[in-house]
Amino acid sequence: MTALAGARVLVPRGGAWGEHVAGELTRRGAEPVIAPLIRTAPPRDTAARDAAFGRLADSDYEWLFVTSAASVEQLALFLSASGRALPTSLRVAAVGQATARAVTELGANVDFIPLGRSSAHAMIAQWCAAHTASSTGRCLVVRSDLAGAVVSDELELRGFAVDVCIGYRTVGIDLAADVAADLAAGRFAIVLLTSLSVGRELRRQVGALPASTLVASIGPGTTRDAERLGFVVGHTARTQSIDALIAELDTLPRLQEVTR
Repeated sequence: MTALAGARVLVPRGGAWGEHVAGELTRRGAEPVIAPLIRTAPPRDTAARDAAFGRLADSDYEWLFVTSAASVEQLALFLSASGRALPTSLRVAAVGQATARAVTELGANVDFIPLGRSSAHAMIAQWCAAHTASSTGRCLVVRSDLAGAVVSDELELRGFAVDVCIGYRTVGIDLAADVAADLAAGRFAIVLLTSLSVGRELRRQVGALPASTLVASIGPGTTRDAERLGFVVGHTARTQSIDALIAELDTLPRLQEVTR
């Protein structure tokens, strides 16, 4: 029996990501509940986004940097609606395996994924260590309205030609009343905390979680944000990956006793 067997786990995002996570949890014997706390929405300036995506399809960029699968989903919607395609010459840097999977599903190749932690800091530091401005064409960075300018700032600092595209917004979703009640009553063994936005919505809608609920964070940055919000984080993934987080949870000693 695995450590996750029988554990009721809150999966805080829906879509393909949520289905993937729920599938991994189910495979390990857990009982996932997909209850999205956030969703992506088009940016306020869709004209600017579509213009950037159009230039991307027109081969104006040599490199595309994507720091979330949601960015790729928005790009896929644009390409489908416009009947366009990405040029075969385009090179793509993805922040981690989940984002890389989304790029591959789009039909493009992924040329760069950082080793170790899946973070914008790790990605751009490792990428810049392997490239020089003199040998690289113009870069496009696609991010959300809430994400920091980590990648674009570092590129500009090192002399690369770079444009930034706000690909989407992150907005909150109200939990179903029964799910919120179960969270408040401690009827979830584990809550997966995947971003600051998820943490904010969880705090707004539920407040403090019972001590019996294990808050599991996707990485150190999310843990720091969660602690500032008042959460007690019981486990932090070492490599900023949801798959790694699930695997680590499944090896925690006495998880069932601690979380139920």
